[in-house]
Amino acid sequence: MTQIVSFAGSGSDLGALHCAMLDAFSDYIVPLQPEADTFKAALSARNFDPEASFVALEDDDVIGFWNVATRGTKRYLIGSGTRIGHRGRGLASRLGMAAIHAAENVGIESFWLEVIKGNIDAERLYRKLGFDVTRKLDCYQLDHPSPDQSSCKLSDFDTVANVIQRYSTWEPSWQNATESHYGSQLTSFLHEKGGAIIGAGGLVHQIAASEPSALEDLLAAAATVGSLTLVNVDSADNALCSLVQKLGAHRFIVQSEMRLSLPNVS
Repeated sequence: MTQIVSFAGSGSDLGALHCAMLDAFSDYIVPLQPEADTFKAALSARNFDPEASFVALEDDDVIGFWNVATRGTKRYLIGSGTRIGHRGRGLASRLGMAAIHAAENVGIESFWLEVIKGNIDAERLYRKLGFDVTRKLDCYQLDHPSPDQSSCKLSDFDTVANVIQRYSTWEPSWQNATESHYGSQLTSFLHEKGGAIIGAGGLVHQIAASEPSALEDLLAAAATVGSLTLVNVDSADNALCSLVQKLGAHRFIVQSEMRLSLPNVS
């Protein structure tokens, strides 16, 4: 018999969740097989909420999961999956409904997620559960042709985050939001003409500037680590998308951000 229960009440540990994730993602569109420590660190960084997350159990084994984060009155789907041998039984739908009902019962206002273009079954499920697409998000890989920090200077995280908020025309996705990175080891640059960039190890979390030339300088400053990866850039940001493509970036993923608005029934 299969049970759908919160992770907090399942009696399972993160090791069991990791094993289920490896199986569920072994045939995913984008290869994803993290080591156990990496998996646990990612859950912690993304505010994994055991009470809000749900697993499908069979003979005490985790065979499906919805890993969920809570921030204030919003919840976010960190990742979901079903072990290959247990698909086609409606577990994903049952897990999603359990997570949504739990969110409604504690007064959560909205539920958010991203789904990769081409993951047709997942997008169909999310629409069935009531999620609607809010925007498209692009991911780019860029080998910058000419790294250069001459027009930028290193600064502290809070200062840079405030500058980005001043110049940005869109909100970063939840993984890249400012609250996701407090306490992280990040590199932050300010541009002399107005603008900033936040990243770590070649991964750009946020970038915004007063003009395209400043955007280009900020990318050059961050490129001193080598290749850059820009994750979840709002596709409506024509200035940034056009610039990175001009610089030779490869768009390797397109995602749909989806939202479910919930009634407050607490």
